[in-house]
Amino acid sequence: MRRLSASPSAEPSSRQTAEANDKTILIADSQYLTTAALTTLLLENGYTVQTAGSRHELIGKLKSGDVSLIVTDYILFDYRSINDLKEIIAGQPEIPMLVMSNSMSQMQIRELNQAGIRNIALKTDDRSELLQAVSSALKKKKAYTSSVLDLLLHDETPAQDACQLTTSEIEIVRLISSGLSTKEIAAKKHLSFHTVTTHRKNIFRKLGVSSSQEMMLLAIKAGLIDNIEYHI
Repeated sequence: MRRLSASPSAEPSSRQTAEANDKTILIADSQYLTTAALTTLLLENGYTVQTAGSRHELIGKLKSGDVSLIVTDYILFDYRSINDLKEIIAGQPEIPMLVMSNSMSQMQIRELNQAGIRNIALKTDDRSELLQAVSSALKKKKAYTSSVLDLLLHDETPAQDACQLTTSEIEIVRLISSGLSTKEIAAKKHLSFHTVTTHRKNIFRKLGVSSSQEMMLLAIKAGLIDNIEYHI
């Protein structure tokens, strides 16, 4: 836990300082630069900051510390599925959560909403919007930044969701669609079972789906696979 005095050029207003007083924000993010930059921004504005680099560490700090807000990256952090976020919320219902990611799809935003998360921002948002998102979340007010609202208003297609997948992930989608099991895919690709399982979880998360059937139907609509490749 650290506290830092802001430089004169970044001196927070008295209102911001009063609001931030005694507020501890726990950043759960696996990206070093994001964590460092966000920590600096929050410290400059009077908040106390803790960090967690893994899901296990996040849960431990929630149990042992006085946390006012969780700021976390749902896409890249050490979450196995949306159920991990639901468990954290259920275990600490009094602590609001602000989800912040590099990119997000409409399906992922809907999934977060269904999990009870009403505060969402993108890491590409500017300083004022990020601070406003933090302030709103601390007050337990629903808040989307303008970039997230733009995503919701945009007529997104399955192909745009699929664009988030890497070449390796697209190949895994096609192998799953061909009827291969995780073990068979691991053997075919000379990968460990754990690696294929991780790919599978990342694919589900990026596409905002919760089953192989949903994944394959979206893949068909996006043109990643043909109907003839789809085996049930």
